[in-house]
Amino acid sequence: MNWSIYNTLFQSNRFGYFLYNALSNSLIELDEKHYRYLEELKNTPDEENKFIDPAFSALLREKNILVDNGVERQLLLARQHRRNSVCYDTGHLGLTICPTLGCNFRCPYCYEHSQKDMTVMSPATIDRLMQFIKSFAQPKQLSVAWYGGEPILAFGVIREITEKLKTLDIAFENASMFTNGYLLDSEKISHMNEMKISSIQITLDGAEAVHNTRRVHAGGQPTYQRIMEHVDLLMNSDYTGSCSIRVNVDRNNAREFLDLRAALLECYKGKKLTVYAGHVNTARAHKYNDEDCQLCSQEWSDFTLELFHQQGVRPIGGFYPDTESFNACTANGINGFVVGPKGELYKCWADVGKPQMVIGTIFEENHLTNPGLVAAYATGTDPHLDSDCLACSTLPICGGGCANKRLRSKQIHEEGLEFCSPYKENLIPYLEAYYDGVMTREICRNLLEPSRTKESSKGYRLIENEKKKPAKHPLANPVCNEEAVGA
Repeated sequence: MNWSIYNTLFQSNRFGYFLYNALSNSLIELDEKHYRYLEELKNTPDEENKFIDPAFSALLREKNILVDNGVERQLLLARQHRRNSVCYDTGHLGLTICPTLGCNFRCPYCYEHSQKDMTVMSPATIDRLMQFIKSFAQPKQLSVAWYGGEPILAFGVIREITEKLKTLDIAFENASMFTNGYLLDSEKISHMNEMKISSIQITLDGAEAVHNTRRVHAGGQPTYQRIMEHVDLLMNSDYTGSCSIRVNVDRNNAREFLDLRAALLECYKGKKLTVYAGHVNTARAHKYNDEDCQLCSQEWSDFTLELFHQQGVRPIGGFYPDTESFNACTANGINGFVVGPKGELYKCWADVGKPQMVIGTIFEENHLTNPGLVAAYATGTDPHLDSDCLACSTLPICGGGCANKRLRSKQIHEEGLEFCSPYKENLIPYLEAYYDGVMTREICRNLLEPSRTKESSKGYRLIENEKKKPAKHPLANPVCNEEAVGA
């Protein structure tokens, strides 16, 4: 038997002794006796049978703490197969549609360079888009995300496309919209339900004074008050979907987040509103980096943990790892596309407006004109083909990180991009944060149920994972993978 390379044996100053295995995603709480035994076993796994507890030995095998030669490789191949099955699933068609790349804002950290191009998708392009969708014979479901630029600048186009989508022989159940909110007035809100828009994301970057220095209108006027008026209209309308407020966080506004979040959640208590922090993470060559505003990956993880310890705010995916988290998304999904206003096709919304990242056009019968880039996304972003990833103890819970950043870093050789999961450097603090929550829940249960029978101590126990909602199909989830834990 071998000591798994995916084991992390650690002592927490606050909570004691633990063993975590990333391949089985198992966290075991230990007393000192079992911890010391595992310290010895780590160096001499053949000494396992000398321990007196056969049940503990069985647990070590069951959770892949101790493995036979070749077992980990087989389990990784199974994970790679599941990843590929998701990426090459033809039962779902996921489209991010940009009806225009023009934008009425000039945010300093924006990665797009086409805000002044006010081209709007033409009737001919809309008709061709319908033909493009019909060309996919196998998909049974269609997911749509409205993106830009600022998509509401072309609101009429969105309504027209939506009505045409409803007539197609494919299950079009809902859509999402990403907007700065400046043009989201009551008239437009009144159409959201009929347009099947089930989620809307709006960005606010702190209190009014800070926001107005960052979310800058192209005409120079402040934007905060008008956006807030529209958020209020949305929250108090008959809109049945949900709204998320994204706060793009860097060194200049990190301290604004908690106050803004608390104020919004209090104001719209009981409404379908979430407020989350977004990591501003641009390319090294971006002019925004000249001001040294951006938080590096470690600083972002520290910020995430600080939010939890100060106010109990957990990141979107919680702190506990998810072994079903692959870097599968629109970028490497066979049926995932971003459609530009002229019918140009991309694989990732971070590529929008970059001619060198165009993979094809909806106007060609064979719509893929750059199959090399498609393959680079599909195969080249697979972490199971990367020797560095295969040697990493967090591969099973990382999934490979952001596909776009991995491609730009590994294949285009763009410098300064951090695409690894935060678990690589912060696994122990994240597990401690999760365990903190476990202990809080247990204390509350014991107070509410004083007669509850307590489990007898064996010197170790398996910590149950928190229950998570079933994952959406990657092409049906408009939120990038990097919005998961700490990213």
